Amino acid sequence: MLLDIGSVLGGIGLAAVAFLVVILVCVVILRLLAAILPSYEERDAARLAATAEPVAGDVSAPGIDAPVPGGGGADPGAAEADPGPE
Repeated sequence: MLLDIGSVLGGIGLAAVAFLVVILVCVVILRLLAAILPSYEERDAARLAATAEPVAGDVSAPGIDAPVPGGGGADPGAAEADPGPE
């Protein structure tokens, strides 16, 4: 007979083994990549350490008086005048 029970079970078994082999190969490849590439924590820590000192011209650096939007103009102590309805 064309679809003998042994060949059906053998085909299902072969498919299951092939699936497991593919999964194991993927796991091995991912572990090799994890061993080769730096981790995100190390890379982010290095990037943070490299940018810890303020860059010249950085408006967020301490000691630089940058204008604040809606801050009232040149004199920060002056009260804003309400133009009112005209």
